[in-house]
Amino acid sequence: MKNTILLLTVVSLVAVFAMESCYYDKADLLYPNGNLPCDTSVVARFSSEVMPVMANSCNSGGCHNSTDAASGVILDTYAGIKVQALNGRLIGSIDHINGTMPKGGAKLASCTITKIQQWITTGTPNN
Repeated sequence: MKNTILLLTVVSLVAVFAMESCYYDKADLLYPNGNLPCDTSVVARFSSEVMPVMANSCNSGGCHNSTDAASGVILDTYAGIKVQALNGRLIGSIDHINGTMPKGGAKLASCTITKIQQWITTGTPNN
């Protein structure tokens, strides 16, 4: 009887430790398809959150740069981006409210849009 209880106790402990050791703390496994939590606790910066998005999604195809300013919109300079941010067209377009940008592309991730909106809300600093 004592051997059976001891055996069950050992098996139970092994099972508990085995389950605990199978925990994965990898973002790509926890958040498939890139649905990582959006950290807006740090104020969005122009140089690290806004400009890279404009460069990759708005300027790379030659649409909204200083050379080929489609519809007169320039998004490869701070001054150009600030104008569109302050008149509401930037968020309206990337959030698909008054346009669909990037043209021919998927809507930007909601976290990206949130960070750009945060940058606008904080006064569009050139930081």
